Amino acid sequence: MTVLYVKQKRNKPIRICHTKECLRSAANLALSMDTTTNPCHDFYQYVCGNWADEHPRPDAYRSYDWFREKQNKVYAVVRDFLSKNITDQPRPVQQAKDLYTACMDTDTLDKLSLKPIFKVLKSLGLPPYPTFINATEGFDYSTYSFDWLEAVINVKTQLGMDILIGFDIFTDPRNSSVYRLVMGSPETTNPFPSMHNEKKQHIGQKSFLKRKIDYYKKNIRILTNKKQSDSKFDSLEDKDDEEKAAHIYKLFYAEIIKLFILESAPKNFNLTELELDQNIFLAADEYYTMSEDMYELEAANDTSIDDDQYLDVPDYTVEEVQAHTNMIVLSNNGTPAPIWKRYLEGVFKISNVDLDFEKDTILISDPDLKYMSLMAAYLSKAAPVTIELFIWIKVVEVMAVHTTTELRLLFQRSYDALRQHDLTVPPRSLYCASAVNDLLGMAVSYGIANPDFLTNTKPKIQVMLTEMKKSLAQLVGKTKWMDDETKLATYQKIIQMKTSLNYGSLGTVLGHEITHGFDNFGRQFDQDGNLLPWWTNGTISSFVNLTQCFIDQYSSYFVPELNKHVDGKKTLGENIADNGGVREAFGALKEHLYKYGEEPKLPGFEHLSSEQLFFLSYGNLWCGVQTKESLKSELSDEHSPQHFRAQGALQNNEDFARVWRCPPGSPMNPRQRCVIF
Repeated sequence: MTVLYVKQKRNKPIRICHTKECLRSAANLALSMDTTTNPCHDFYQYVCGNWADEHPRPDAYRSYDWFREKQNKVYAVVRDFLSKNITDQPRPVQQAKDLYTACMDTDTLDKLSLKPIFKVLKSLGLPPYPTFINATEGFDYSTYSFDWLEAVINVKTQLGMDILIGFDIFTDPRNSSVYRLVMGSPETTNPFPSMHNEKKQHIGQKSFLKRKIDYYKKNIRILTNKKQSDSKFDSLEDKDDEEKAAHIYKLFYAEIIKLFILESAPKNFNLTELELDQNIFLAADEYYTMSEDMYELEAANDTSIDDDQYLDVPDYTVEEVQAHTNMIVLSNNGTPAPIWKRYLEGVFKISNVDLDFEKDTILISDPDLKYMSLMAAYLSKAAPVTIELFIWIKVVEVMAVHTTTELRLLFQRSYDALRQHDLTVPPRSLYCASAVNDLLGMAVSYGIANPDFLTNTKPKIQVMLTEMKKSLAQLVGKTKWMDDETKLATYQKIIQMKTSLNYGSLGTVLGHEITHGFDNFGRQFDQDGNLLPWWTNGTISSFVNLTQCFIDQYSSYFVPELNKHVDGKKTLGENIADNGGVREAFGALKEHLYKYGEEPKLPGFEHLSSEQLFFLSYGNLWCGVQTKESLKSELSDEHSPQHFRAQGALQNNEDFARVWRCPPGSPMNPRQRCVIF
């Protein structure tokens, strides 16, 4: 009887999951894998080797990966919901549907042309086209005045957009129950939705930006010959990258200016077409020059501030900021003007709050104070007509893409040419779905939520998060570089973390974000949400020593297409979060398996254990196809390229090597590992 029982246990029928979700997951995994590759040699190739063939990159994207695919699926669901004629919806949901309908009505947008923007420009105190063009007879620049501060205030209060001055209200880093005024360089430079949400890059050099009349004459034909409009961005191979970018930007600004002039030309318009085009190119170059000057001031402020400096951001009264600004303006031979009190009063005029300038101090970092003072010095000597031009283009370029078909195509051609790659315009329906989701995300989420979300999906995620936090606590308990005092503080923070079945993908993403709470030298937010140092000095020193291992490891990763290495220091925080996320999720999976037993197998993967499927799912998370341009962008980001996000975290994971039986010294089971959590 004992022998029969043992044989029965050993030959127990394997449970296989045949749900639609399991079948889809199994098919996606199987089609993406390159099983000819040894998983202990290159796990990414093993998991993702055929992903690109099965998921061709759409022309609209420079890169296409697991996340983009899921994002497009969500946008498709949003689009289908917003386009349905459903009544009796809550008012915010109906507003989201109305916004989508308006976005899709391109006929009306073309019919309205630029009239909506002219209306906004008027409310901001800006002209229908830049005064710099000097299109009317008898105009006297010497007597022209422009209140740039009033325009900047109007733009901030009406559009929520920062121009020249950055302003926001944040909770105090040291005391999350108190709100503080924060000022510095511009942050929210584009408040509108965009399918091209990329970081602003500081490009170009001031030395390049010199006025070249022969350059304008050479390019005037571009605006005067309509037949050449589709090819104006071609034939840039003979210019270096920096000059190409400047060339494309200036053409873009020049065309926008001309379209607005043609739409609102005054009756006493006295320029010939040749003179007009020359003035337009002068204006485009003048704007570009000032724009690059501002970028240089911002770039000087765009430096990494270590945590001690961040904790010690000074606060100033408005009088102190003004006094410092006046000193810098005078030292640069400029004329001081009262700016900061008037700006704050102007921003708050739309609220019911009266500032007490004796008590309401402003948080300004040292680099931001330097920027604000030098910016004021720059403007004190700039021509009013140039400042108006700068603000005008800043406003128009973010609004124009949301108007006519002509302007949308102009923007897309410029965007494509800037990246030297022909990209297809995303479908209008997905673009509008994305825009509505950006602006009314909560309403959209309410509308598309599956009826069983609250009763089925949400409880599962909450269980997963609970298991993830427990797993992290166990990992912390095993660490030897933390002292008991720091471990206790860490446990308290884990308990206080608030949280709104696939541990290999969703679990590691959740674990990644949880780990971010502990990856910055112990100086992130404590359990009460205050930015305070809550690790002991000895623990911090040990942590710093451990991070060098990660820096060295990821800096060794080489991208042959670009002949460059990953920046291990720049990507340190994200790499730590990736590694911690995998370990936490795997620990949570083991807890789950201990409680509930082995999960049903995926069809076609009956030979793999749940633990092996965990790592297979994690590797699949980073599958993608990329162009050289997208790789270049990734190398400038704080995240490592996706290939190395998969490889690095698994090379450091001893459970991975055990589960996949990788021999010691093999590429996926190195003799030295980097481990923090």
